[in-house]
Amino acid sequence: MEIEGYELPVEMYYTKDHIWAKVEDDGNVRVGMNAYGVVAAGSIEFIDLPSEDDEFEAGEAFGSMESAKWVGGLTMPVSGTIIEVNEDIEDDLELLVEEPYEDGWLVLIEPSNLDKDLEKLIHGDAVKPWFEEDLASRA
Repeated sequence: MEIEGYELPVEMYYTKDHIWAKVEDDGNVRVGMNAYGVVAAGSIEFIDLPSEDDEFEAGEAFGSMESAKWVGGLTMPVSGTIIEVNEDIEDDLELLVEEPYEDGWLVLIEPSNLDKDLEKLIHGDAVKPWFEEDLASRA
């Protein structure tokens, strides 16, 4: 779906800080930052991502991002173990902007509590009102 010029794929789950989670066919979860989050951060200068086999709980910081106008943590949407890190991002930060839902993903997780974690994320019909309210609060 497109809202205010920002693409928000309907199959994704979202956190309030604009991290997306996509459940893959094999049950693993791919994680990235949505198009609005990337634009709002500004020109991204540096990203620090975790290592494979690192474990996180939903809501924990799993990395950090630095831009010209923002430094902050990236919050894990689901609990689990990192099974892959997108090393291409560290070499080409433009992928975050150009393809936030494709080649711009950050980590792949083997979830440990998926159903319970997904219940806490924004999905489906809840995405549009959440996103519109978030944009209005920043205007």
